[in-house]
Amino acid sequence: MTDMLRPGWGRRALVLMLSSTLFLLLLGCPEPAGPYSVRVTRDVVYGAGYVSEGPSDPDWELEDLLLDVYRPVDAPGTRPAILLVHGGSFTEGSKEKEEIVEFARYFASYGYVAFAMSYRLAEDYPPAPAYWGAISLSSAVHAAIVDVKAALRFIRANAGTFGVDAGQIGLLGESAGAIAGVAAAVTEPDEYASDGPEFPIPEQNNPGISPAVRAYVHLWGTAFHVLDELDSQDPPTMIVHGDEDDEFFTPVIAARTFNTLLNLFDVPHVYYEAEGFGHGAWDYREDGNSLKRLILEFLNTYLAK
Repeated sequence: MTDMLRPGWGRRALVLMLSSTLFLLLLGCPEPAGPYSVRVTRDVVYGAGYVSEGPSDPDWELEDLLLDVYRPVDAPGTRPAILLVHGGSFTEGSKEKEEIVEFARYFASYGYVAFAMSYRLAEDYPPAPAYWGAISLSSAVHAAIVDVKAALRFIRANAGTFGVDAGQIGLLGESAGAIAGVAAAVTEPDEYASDGPEFPIPEQNNPGISPAVRAYVHLWGTAFHVLDELDSQDPPTMIVHGDEDDEFFTPVIAARTFNTLLNLFDVPHVYYEAEGFGHGAWDYREDGNSLKRLILEFLNTYLAK
């Protein structure tokens, strides 16, 4: 105790504190939580999708589609929402992906109602319109887009239940989730509403409700499949992509092309090319800000009240 009273102690303590803080920053401190604690409700049914036992199996069955809800406890009023869509090449992955859970909790701690969804994969052999071909992977891409739109309609239809402002819904997709997400964000509401003309929209998928979003976050995906759908009415967009991403379906040129067209159509957007990162730039930082923080600031610009 007597050491604390010595002359100059305050200055030495301040230097020690700042040095310790810098040391922790260099080590990589965990992102600080927001002002709210988070309550999670798991395995909420948001819709149904057709699945089968194999690519030529005509015995289609409807399967429940699930999401998890991350809610800020005691946050006042209705809240903006963000739907998170995992990657996994349309062959694997789920709403339990570590980074998706981490980001959902983070956004909820800052006042967003976050929804993490699973969608049908290639192993579910979902149907698709004939022009998508008979390959299970291409059918899974189509089904994922259908499922993302179903989840968005569910959120809007049940906004009152979850304390969501139905006019402030955002969408985040990463990798395969961004391939599905960008199609959900920029196509007309009635596109990708069903698995095809032979498969009417299940009632539990809330037909007639708009799946439109107010903001979209595109993480290391591609928009090549929807370039002809882009226009000046598209939602404000944030793109993040590693400059060393050489994946076949998601090369960095895909992000650069998407960014160029958003510039052409004068869509509000930000583009971060993550230097030194390949596919999946979860640890990217810009000016000391983590990816989570960068996304939060973007969402706050276009969604937060």
